[in-house]
Amino acid sequence: MTAGRVLTASDIAFASSTKREFRRISDGKYQLIIPDIDTEFHVDQLALERFELRGNLTVYCGLKGAHTVDGVLSNHRFNFASLSGRDQLGRHLKQRANTGNQVDWVNLLEEFCIRVSKAEREGDAAKLLTEFDLPGPDDAYMVCGLEILKRHPQIIFGDGGTFKSYLGLYIAGTLSTYGVKVLYADWELGGADHHLRLSRLFPGQPPAVHYVRCQRPMVVAIDHLRLLIEQHGIEFVVCDSIAFACHGDPSGADIATEYARATRQFGDGVGSLHIAHVTKSVATATELQVQNQRPFGSTFWYNFGRSLWFVKRIHDANDSRRINIGLYDQKITTGAPRQPVGLEIMFDPEFTAVRRVDVSDIAELASTVQVGKRIDSALKSGAMTARELRDLVSDGGDTPTIATVRETLRRGRGRKYVQITNTPDGVHRWGLAERRSA
Repeated sequence: MTAGRVLTASDIAFASSTKREFRRISDGKYQLIIPDIDTEFHVDQLALERFELRGNLTVYCGLKGAHTVDGVLSNHRFNFASLSGRDQLGRHLKQRANTGNQVDWVNLLEEFCIRVSKAEREGDAAKLLTEFDLPGPDDAYMVCGLEILKRHPQIIFGDGGTFKSYLGLYIAGTLSTYGVKVLYADWELGGADHHLRLSRLFPGQPPAVHYVRCQRPMVVAIDHLRLLIEQHGIEFVVCDSIAFACHGDPSGADIATEYARATRQFGDGVGSLHIAHVTKSVATATELQVQNQRPFGSTFWYNFGRSLWFVKRIHDANDSRRINIGLYDQKITTGAPRQPVGLEIMFDPEFTAVRRVDVSDIAELASTVQVGKRIDSALKSGAMTARELRDLVSDGGDTPTIATVRETLRRGRGRKYVQITNTPDGVHRWGLAERRSA
């Protein structure tokens, strides 16, 4: 727009008949430009509320004499289905623009409402699936064995104090070292704290991670985030965390769906990681419990994430500076189920070191791994009887029955396990097939 433009009679006549420029900017975001009267209608944060379409409507005006603030004539949460609302806002625009009867603001507003409502009903045009590019074989990043999808939203969730925010920052920093432009959107801590964490995770030369402190809910902050994504060419966003970024109770289905819809405005091809909590403490979760965890709140959070990892933390009783965490696949829509990932975190006064470990090698985490995986790990040290295996893979209350161990061995016989019968003491034992053949 050209600020301070004087409206002429010919402009008015032409503006009443000229074709407006209406376009969809992104999901739930539209624009109507009327260049001849230097005016633009914008709407974002569109949502159905009680079967009525509502959104944040902003009118920009560059006409001389208009009462604007930084070029904004009006900004309201607007009900597109309300006839009285259109008439009332139209009169308000007329008064603010100081155009008298020269511009029919009610008619312009009516046109914008009709176009937006029609576009929302029609949605995107249909395309043949064969017209879309196929995902590449490298459609995910790998960070310490953890699969991070490049183009989809995913969630990492667990108890408080399970290294989730630290892990989110570590993932952001690692992706930056891969050449990915990352934005860390923080609703919880602060820039100085994350700077210190990043410096310890990557001592010497911390990677370039863009950071923004968010004070408002996602559905409001999305415009600013979208602007940052466009300005810096952001390819991946870490959001910390869902509970603080919601504009209401995370248990509400509408809260979850509006959050999900807002994040779609990150843009096509922009991946995102969202950090969440669980309903109640799961510090002593058993194998079955670990396999059935979901983020706190509405079930729509589970539906929102294309990939979900549940985090369980274990303290090292022998070293207060060290913790171990296990990450367990709860959902993946782009491929086969994934094996648990173990990480060891060492906190030194000068740095924080992260390295991958085998979950089965950590007693407290091994109890949450399937019996077969725990048997595989145990047999790496040599052949054992079924009863010895049962005792070794047990952990407190999570003790598989001898029948479960024997059935697991029987099913894997010849493929994974071999039964050794020619032993010096005559006791039959089981070993790994690959170890035996070697």
